[in-house]
Amino acid sequence: MNKFDPDRTSNQRSWWYQPELTFVTLCVVGFYFIRLEALPVCGEEGRWARAATQMIETGDWVVTRQQGEVFPERPPMSSWAMAICGLLRGRVDDLAVRIPSVLAILLTTWCIYAYSRAFLSRVGSMASSLVYATMGQVLQLGRMGESEALFTLFVSASMLGWHTGYVRRWPQVSVWILGYSLAALAALVKGPQAPAYFMAVTWAFLAINRKWRWVVGLPHLAGICVFLILVGAWQIPYLLATDSTSAAATWMGLAGDRFLLNGMLTHLVVFPFDIFCCLLPWSPLLLLLLYPSVRQSLLDYRTGSMVVFLTCSLVVTFPTVWFASLGEPRYLMPLYPGMAVLIGLIIERCIHARELSRLWEAWQTTLIGFAITAAIIGTVILCSTFLPWHGLSRIRQPTVFSLFFALAAVITATALVWAHRHPAPLRSQIAVALFGGFTGLFYSGVVVNMHAGAWNNPRPSVASIRRQMPEPERLVSFGAIDHRFAYYYELQIAQCVWPTSLKDVPSDVRYFCFNRLRGDTAEWHKVGRGRRWHKATGTLPFDWEEVAVVCCDRKITRAPDRLVVIGRRIPSNTDNVGARPSRRKALK
Repeated sequence: MNKFDPDRTSNQRSWWYQPELTFVTLCVVGFYFIRLEALPVCGEEGRWARAATQMIETGDWVVTRQQGEVFPERPPMSSWAMAICGLLRGRVDDLAVRIPSVLAILLTTWCIYAYSRAFLSRVGSMASSLVYATMGQVLQLGRMGESEALFTLFVSASMLGWHTGYVRRWPQVSVWILGYSLAALAALVKGPQAPAYFMAVTWAFLAINRKWRWVVGLPHLAGICVFLILVGAWQIPYLLATDSTSAAATWMGLAGDRFLLNGMLTHLVVFPFDIFCCLLPWSPLLLLLLYPSVRQSLLDYRTGSMVVFLTCSLVVTFPTVWFASLGEPRYLMPLYPGMAVLIGLIIERCIHARELSRLWEAWQTTLIGFAITAAIIGTVILCSTFLPWHGLSRIRQPTVFSLFFALAAVITATALVWAHRHPAPLRSQIAVALFGGFTGLFYSGVVVNMHAGAWNNPRPSVASIRRQMPEPERLVSFGAIDHRFAYYYELQIAQCVWPTSLKDVPSDVRYFCFNRLRGDTAEWHKVGRGRRWHKATGTLPFDWEEVAVVCCDRKITRAPDRLVVIGRRIPSNTDNVGARPSRRKALK
């Protein structure tokens, strides 16, 4: 290996003043903060947004609720963040739902850069933070109001911050309190996965290094106490306001559902490939770790501790989702920052590798591969816009953007070929920066445009329903209503049990709604909330007419899976003399 850049020396200015971090920050702002409202709220966004709205309306910031009912699925940190943004904006709208996620992505890239500067050059640190910001799944989830971005911020910060303090010989009590405090915040986002990961990784790393006093000393106990205080500040009031069943479901309910024997073998085979795809376009660089000489080159006196710690975190935590047959790649998103740092280290070593070495040859191949990828994508997008091929209609882009994107592809491919033909650290750094920018532009431009044309937006339909109803605030639902419908409806929808007789229906109910799912029958209909489900008959004990049907699927399809039916009750002389089954079935 040649010597690395001299920017490792201690007389360099602080990491937050360095131009590489400014470039990454501008990329994150451009890829994530712009066009936040281009796609409709979907997935779990509406659920946590409604919980945030009810926190503001009721003043109860302890118990997460849906339609006024306790929703014991996970702790409330995501809804807290949305509610705070909603208070600042005046309402919980699409921006308030998604701003916490994009801010979390920005803070995570800063955390990665700061951690990397303890071990890598400015080039490697820039590559690490840019790699994370432009990973495929990060680009997808980081723009949405899901919990993954916020969870990843706190989990990765707890582990990377702890290791930074360990390497720089901070006081043990400060290191443990920092790590456990961030793990507590992560636990308030998504439950026990955060403290389990933090404790397992740090303890395993200390065991490898035979630092037993770090584990059994009083500083460690102080960190655990801080964790318990932070979590208990919410958990105790929550337990007093609900019950032990709800408290247990909040922490363990969803996790227990992931571990099933059915489909285990298929999951064990497919899951690593899923992770590989989620880390594209950078994951092929991890294949270099298959070579012993490459692995050995990473374990020098500067980066050895970092490589051991990050490898330990992957080995300890990966099986927790790999051996869960219903586990999904996004459950491992807290590990993506560590993987990004490893990829940044590989890029740094490739850039400074000797000619004709294995790393140098692999880097030359990587540059050509990236150049071909950029050229192909740019050509396909350009052809889809100007050629009348029906097969490319789904990816067709606006003309002006298509020309701009094609120009970006040409510039990126040219820079990559230039760096390949005339190897030099600065040229390779420029090539990496341009390819990362091209990747972000591809998702925030091309992919978002594709989703905008293919995703279903219930907002216009729900707004039309509200205009038709004389008293929209009196809409009730029989059973829990779809959270996308509840979000777009905005007003509180009171929840009633599925009525089996007229005495179960409040006398003032005129308009109502219920879910109609594909596969529902007239005999049985599942209703319920969170972890509590029961079955009710699929008929209604009164005459009614259908006012509207709203599709709540993510994508526009010919055969929707999730529908919300809005009905109007027809007054009948039999309302007060007993139940008479409706001549019209509630579910079809």
